[in-house]
Amino acid sequence: MFTKADITSLLLLFKAELNNSTMASPGEKALLLLFLFHAVSALYPDTMSPMSPMMLDPDPATPGFPSPPARFQDMAKKLMMRCLQMGHLLPMTMDNPFNNSGVQMEDSMSRPNPLSHFHSLLTSLSAEETDIYSDTDMDSASRFYFQPNSTMKYPDSDREWNVTERMWNCSSLPSFIEHMRNSSAGPQCFLRAFIAPLSWVALMMKGGDDMEPEDYGRLVWAAKPLLQNMPLRQMTLPPWIQNPHLEEMMKMLGEVFGSLSEEQRVRIREWAKERVAQNNYNCSHTAAAWRPRPIPEQKPGQTHRPGQEPGQTHRPEQKPRQTPKPEQEPRQTLRPEVGQNWPARPPQHDMTVMPSPCPPRLLWLTMDVMKMMGPFLSGLPMDDIQTIPNDQLCPFFHSPQFPSSFRGVGGLPPLQGRKILQKIRECSQKRGDLVQNLDRLGSLACFYDDAPTLNSSMSRLLLSQLDDCSNSGVNKLKKKLVNTVMSSSVDDSSPELLRALGPGVTLLSPFHLSQFSPEALKDTLMSLGSEVKWGLTRAKTLANKLLQGKQEVSGKELMSLGSAVTGVASSVLRKVKSQGLLGNEGLDMMSQKMTSLQRKALLEGLLGDVSASELIQKVPASLLSSLSLTTLDKANLTSLDQLEGKQWTRAQSAFLVRNILGKKMTLTDMRKLGSAMQGVSCEMIEKVAESGVMEMAQAVTETPRWLSKTQVCCTAQSLFAGLEKKRAGYFNNITDAELEEIPTLLLLHLPAENIPVLPASVCAVFMKKMKEANLSSLPLTSRSRPTLTNRALNCLGRNMSKLSSEEVLSLGSLLCELAPSQMSLLAPEVLNSSVQALASCKQIPPRHWRALFQLLNDTYGDPSDWTADTIKSLGPLLLLDDSAVRSLRFKSWLKETLSDLMDSLPSPPVPNPPKEFSRGPDLSALRWKLFSLSTSTSEVMPMRRRRAVLPQGEVGLTVSLLEELGGANVYWSPAQLSKMDAGTITAAVETLGEVLDYSAEQLVVLREKAIQAWGPVSGLNESQVLQLGCVSQGFNLTELASLPFSSLDTLETLSRCSWTQPQREAVWRGFVERINETVGELGAVELVGLDQFICGLNTEETGQLNTDAFREAVQSVGEVQCPLAVTELLKQRAVAVFGETQGWTEARVNSLGNIMAGLSLSEFLSLSPSAFSFLSPTSVPLILPDRFAALSTSQLKALGPDNAAMVTSAQWAVLGEAQRAALGNALGVAYDRVAYDRAEPTTNPPRNLPQLSGASMLGTLGVGVFMQPFLFLLLGFVL
Repeated sequence: MFTKADITSLLLLFKAELNNSTMASPGEKALLLLFLFHAVSALYPDTMSPMSPMMLDPDPATPGFPSPPARFQDMAKKLMMRCLQMGHLLPMTMDNPFNNSGVQMEDSMSRPNPLSHFHSLLTSLSAEETDIYSDTDMDSASRFYFQPNSTMKYPDSDREWNVTERMWNCSSLPSFIEHMRNSSAGPQCFLRAFIAPLSWVALMMKGGDDMEPEDYGRLVWAAKPLLQNMPLRQMTLPPWIQNPHLEEMMKMLGEVFGSLSEEQRVRIREWAKERVAQNNYNCSHTAAAWRPRPIPEQKPGQTHRPGQEPGQTHRPEQKPRQTPKPEQEPRQTLRPEVGQNWPARPPQHDMTVMPSPCPPRLLWLTMDVMKMMGPFLSGLPMDDIQTIPNDQLCPFFHSPQFPSSFRGVGGLPPLQGRKILQKIRECSQKRGDLVQNLDRLGSLACFYDDAPTLNSSMSRLLLSQLDDCSNSGVNKLKKKLVNTVMSSSVDDSSPELLRALGPGVTLLSPFHLSQFSPEALKDTLMSLGSEVKWGLTRAKTLANKLLQGKQEVSGKELMSLGSAVTGVASSVLRKVKSQGLLGNEGLDMMSQKMTSLQRKALLEGLLGDVSASELIQKVPASLLSSLSLTTLDKANLTSLDQLEGKQWTRAQSAFLVRNILGKKMTLTDMRKLGSAMQGVSCEMIEKVAESGVMEMAQAVTETPRWLSKTQVCCTAQSLFAGLEKKRAGYFNNITDAELEEIPTLLLLHLPAENIPVLPASVCAVFMKKMKEANLSSLPLTSRSRPTLTNRALNCLGRNMSKLSSEEVLSLGSLLCELAPSQMSLLAPEVLNSSVQALASCKQIPPRHWRALFQLLNDTYGDPSDWTADTIKSLGPLLLLDDSAVRSLRFKSWLKETLSDLMDSLPSPPVPNPPKEFSRGPDLSALRWKLFSLSTSTSEVMPMRRRRAVLPQGEVGLTVSLLEELGGANVYWSPAQLSKMDAGTITAAVETLGEVLDYSAEQLVVLREKAIQAWGPVSGLNESQVLQLGCVSQGFNLTELASLPFSSLDTLETLSRCSWTQPQREAVWRGFVERINETVGELGAVELVGLDQFICGLNTEETGQLNTDAFREAVQSVGEVQCPLAVTELLKQRAVAVFGETQGWTEARVNSLGNIMAGLSLSEFLSLSPSAFSFLSPTSVPLILPDRFAALSTSQLKALGPDNAAMVTSAQWAVLGEAQRAALGNALGVAYDRVAYDRAEPTTNPPRNLPQLSGASMLGTLGVGVFMQPFLFLLLGFVL
């Protein structure tokens, strides 16, 4: 029998003979070739199959070239565009590669070299895309001929040509990459962009077990660019990988750590943990969920379970113990034999070789593993941190790899950061060397609490590491360190002092900053980077000092300010030119710090220097969102390729989709949209579905980040309707493969009646999808939530009391949906782990809060008696009951623990979401408790109202305390505020001015204090007004009109406060008189800067607004909520500028924002239904009920979930039955609004959850396992 090498040689020889043959007929040549091809195919079907994912080299230890993945060209093209943005020009290429007789080409059939596709991919980059970067000087090294032909004249010593020839002759991917690395930077960038997706495919399919470390390293290096911007959904990691290759992979993933999302970091961390468990301990953390072990039965008369003390209700705290490494048996690998094809998709675990479940406290974090994990250690869960053995952590702390693991990783979660630092302290106590190793702490330095004991040099060392901190107590730490450093400084204005202070320089007073030289300040800003946060007054001081009063500055001068750019006046920014800015990577970070007014002013300056089309291609995402639809229209974008890689707003997306595609869109078009997917209407989605519902669904969900809830719902409806047309009762007998095809995001919206009938045979796939599901797109009162939960419990196939911890945790987000009545049936140890997991839930249905908190009380006792560790592990659940938070008894550790809890919680969204999509409990009780702990020395803290007087023992209102409290200063009573002296309010006025929601009584006191400190309002200067901020709300209307400022920037700063309509009118009157301009002379920048004070315009003034300015600034104007009378005036101006409402597109409706609430009844009826899903959600509750009642059922149905959830009770009350049904259809919840407002609906899921029908899931799997040997035997006979 011929070997594969024989066949390959024969094929090459035969091809050479054919080329020299004098046969008369080309058809005879083709026939013989076809015969030989089929002969080879018959002998080696695994190698020659066109479906084979990998064409393997005859040497099994060297991977060949994989078939390109789906959308390969799109992925490679995006990476190539990045090369253009880096300044590399397109390499010069030639067509017709097989014309060259001077270069020996290997047969493409046996070893398909992908380089032949490189030319076509390069030429697919449009002229517009390449011309944008034509101003970059071309390096001579960029002249690189990838595809030679016989007519080319080669230089005598052309290194690039030698590389080209070698790459053409490559038959394996690693050798191709090695030759590619010898090319110069420009060509290498494009080649790497081209080969990165292929390299990642090879890494996923091969696993690397049979690959040399050098070859594996080459593949990892080549794949790196792809990982830097890979969407979460596309990130698939190797299902098996041995330790040497795992270390190489983790090293590369650590290098792209900064570009990964938090979800990607979590996925990588869990993947690495599982690989370590399988490789080092022959166990799996995921196996236990599918191999449930029965809980030991209780003996007669026994009241507690084995291993549990009588009366114990939760798992006892266990001391860390070393888990012995099990003896290594001969490993059964999950990879094919040498020479076999590797599967195109990672295989599911073979149940016959499934590793045993890992013990609950596996000590997997050894020193070597921690070195490998690198920056991914920064997000370890608390359970993993507690298992780190001290004898492994201590040597790791002193290893060279430790500093990089906690440097540049962002702010650490407070609880985890403190725990790691505590363990380092414990192992450093014996050596007494923690202080000497402060420079190794990185982000752990944020939690160092021994600052008073440090000398000046040690304080400098610690300060240098505090630029990445996000915990609330870090400013207090910085102040102590700054005071120590400054106390030893001889010259308070020396450059050396600035360098010594590091990030602590942000705490210096504006006066102190002004004493340093411009050169010293510039050097400091450059060294600090763009992440440092400056107060507004300090930023203005720095800008004035560095720009030295210039009204026209260069791009270079602007970039030198870094994050202090927030202090630059808008009047300066609107004159800045593009040179030195566009194309500068720092512009994105800098513009993220800017206010809306500053961005608009900067764009106005840039548009005066470059065309709209060039600006759009080069401007960063943070500025792109501020471009008006008018500017987009001028840019005349005509291709979807011009939209890729950009982050468009929803209005911009709708405008571009309509302009470029009209109402015709293909699946290919949809996949190119990226963020512009936001502009696709449900009508367009339904039309695309006609070409294939599953293909449409998968295309839509490729960019879940940009999908609205409306788009998700209508996509799901189209998909499920199409599948039912394909086969009646589709979901009653759906297969694994069919369920796997349905995107998880859409499966959540399967009608509730279809969920229970899913067959038991698909449970494995269903559970996998539910574990990764994000339920945030489902309304909290949706029937699907409890129905999905019950279906998952049925898949587990056992009563609640028999479930293991691993089985419960396998529910994923559905664990958050478990009713307390169900959880109470769990075994005590399972309940304990489940409750701890519940504390991480982003959403818990409000209907469960009361019963869940009662379950916590029954299980763990009164929260006032909880230990620090209990509050740390269950803290978020404590917030379910405000009264329990307020009544917590004083303990020495309580303030720090609650402060860490506050820091660990996500910031509340702005504006607050409606009840149906709310994220969690109100944090006001926690804020109040932290305030009371900071301002009282009493050990007993009785419940009080928000601003009640504190008991005896309260601390004084010092500057340091006021600065520490920040926004919590709102809880001082008027009587307490009245005790401040003039010096205190003068020093802390900027802090007090940042509080947004003072009461009228508090403002009266603060006004008196401001006048006491600075004199009458008429004598204030603009700088003082800026510092007063929201304290200015206490001035009367006459005083407000006389506030001495004429700067748009000051006006915009004041607009963040909660002004009444009469106050807005007073501030507007005073401002327009001081600037000495008419309303008609105000430009777009001025209208953006007015912000909410535009509500102060009267009827005549709104009619005078400049048409061009209004057109350019309307999106910012639409974000303001004015009284209805003013909104109607602004709507009239919109009609005058944009035409009658029946012609308004989805883009126009969205860009008008809250102005839409001013439409009349007839104007609302004139809008097409598709426009209603593009209404701004904040505009919906502003619509008068009588106008809302006139909407048709088709218009109400088109609102979509986001807008339907914003409907008020008053609006709902005036709707008819058909309208209410349409509104329920839009929301996805057919609920009674009155019942929903008064009490949350409840469900009573079954307590015993047997399988609904058929065999259990485990039984089905067992049959599959039993049949596998017979299947392999059958395949042996067939092959």
